[in-house]
Amino acid sequence: MVVENQSNPLAKTPKIDYNDIMNGGAREEIIQAMKDYSFFYIVNIPNFDPQAELDVMKQFFSQSQDTKEKYASIKNNPNNANILRGYGFTKNEEGQPIEEVYNIGQYEKRNVKKSDVSCIAEYISREPNVWPAENDFPGSRNFKPLLSNGFQLRLKLARKLVEEIAGALEYSEFVEKFKEAEFSSFYLKKYTERKAKDNISIYKTDSGYSMVSEDGQDLSIPSHIDTTITLLATYSNGGLQALYKDSWYEVPSVMGSLLMMSGSLIEELCDKKMPPLRHRVVDIKADRYSTPFFFNPSFHANISKSLSGLETDIGKKYETFGPWQVTQLHRDEPLLLHHQSLI
Repeated sequence: MVVENQSNPLAKTPKIDYNDIMNGGAREEIIQAMKDYSFFYIVNIPNFDPQAELDVMKQFFSQSQDTKEKYASIKNNPNNANILRGYGFTKNEEGQPIEEVYNIGQYEKRNVKKSDVSCIAEYISREPNVWPAENDFPGSRNFKPLLSNGFQLRLKLARKLVEEIAGALEYSEFVEKFKEAEFSSFYLKKYTERKAKDNISIYKTDSGYSMVSEDGQDLSIPSHIDTTITLLATYSNGGLQALYKDSWYEVPSVMGSLLMMSGSLIEELCDKKMPPLRHRVVDIKADRYSTPFFFNPSFHANISKSLSGLETDIGKKYETFGPWQVTQLHRDEPLLLHHQSLI
């Protein structure tokens, strides 16, 4: 299955106005868009400045590696204590970063003690953000206020989307499942041109991921389905492709929009009324920036039963979200969280 040359059907994906979502006037449109395309665009978002976000990302990622690693998680800088939030990267064989991220969450101070929570993973989920100081590098003064605003803007929108989905499906418990949303993350991402050999070590052979498409294109992100609620800004970047009716198509880039999709867990919880989007990113052979925002259920949210009361496949092994999320993070980031985090 490869990208078709014919007219792109994804050009017709709905663009839903932010105000229509926030005033409750887009419920049916949201559900219909998800049924038809598995995603939609949100446009005319107040206080969303994509060019400013892009500029501050470029400023940060252009700094020296030593500067960036000052804010790295313990995986990339053993001198730091943060596990989840902050800077991280994947290197090629020559030791140069080919994928860089900066993880931002909702906590500026940890509001719990280890004795207050059920396990280490729950404690980690409330880890405070790591921010550059105002004078650390050119543009660092704007880094925290701009991106903190970006997080809060997306958090508010995601909460409203969950409310609207719950209202449309008459699924009141759905909103409660996202009350805390501790693991929610706003990722700044930079993908750099890479060679096929650079992709070999990114995922283990048993991960199920392939970094080469069926028609031989190098991928920056393999074909996958997200797990929960995703709000994605691609800015003016191409490369994102979606599977639509068994063929791959380019997802048109709409500057100033956020793309909303949902994942495998949401599909199960909503009795398949919110189909997930299978997507991938082709290496565009140039620097590519994006910001996915993942809105996750609360650590203790029950995920064992669907809207109609059916047992979910995930629920057969994990009754609550937190333990399942640990397995997802461990699969993709082996040093981030592990089974002992649940002790």
